[in-house]
Amino acid sequence: MLRTFIVSALLALAAVTPSLAQDEEEAIVVTASRYRDRYEEFVVPHVALTRRADSAAMNLTISSDTRDAAARRNELSEALRGLARIGNSGVSLGIVQEDGDEGQGRVRIVRFSVEAALQLLRPGPRADTSQATIVLRTPIRAEDTLESVEARLDAFRLGAPRPGRVEYLSGDIELVLVNPPQYRAPVIAAITADANTITRGLGAGYGVRLEGLENPIAWKRAGDLDLKLFVPYRMVVLPGGSQ
Repeated sequence: MLRTFIVSALLALAAVTPSLAQDEEEAIVVTASRYRDRYEEFVVPHVALTRRADSAAMNLTISSDTRDAAARRNELSEALRGLARIGNSGVSLGIVQEDGDEGQGRVRIVRFSVEAALQLLRPGPRADTSQATIVLRTPIRAEDTLESVEARLDAFRLGAPRPGRVEYLSGDIELVLVNPPQYRAPVIAAITADANTITRGLGAGYGVRLEGLENPIAWKRAGDLDLKLFVPYRMVVLPGGSQ
């Protein structure tokens, strides 16, 4: 019976699985448009893992249209400091950072600081307006629904300080996964287990070849708060005597 695919699969796993230590605590916004576009044409294979996202994130734009530029910056700085004070374990603050190009880069949430947020200040859509966009993030609990997550983030936004002419604008809910590459090994283990089951079912003299195990982990949204994690692969059935 042709079972050499198992050794090949394990070698592929050992060769291309990245070190988890170097990506520890990498909070990736997995539903960002960059990833939706990248994986849009992917067909989710038979073997995939479904799991809840680690947290939900929402962009929060802080804007002021006070006419004087210096006063406007002071209002925004005061608002950001106030947000930092009310951040808690239920809702934390972060900054979205995009690395690399569209094809290979990451969209991740990095540590918040008032100084870093002030560096994001840009002119707003109207004259004499400045704004900066940060991100609110909340852990997704087992009992959560999209509505409960939205309510938690909205309650935080509504309780935010509003010095001067500061206003807040919120964005859509996005899903965050910490260190997605850590799920590549479990996915490949599930693929090889499925291949073993198929080989046993086919009977003596048959085997399978797994193609594409060198691919990185990919994902698609599988519900309001859930994701399907997969490695794009192809399984080829080999009759007895095939190489």
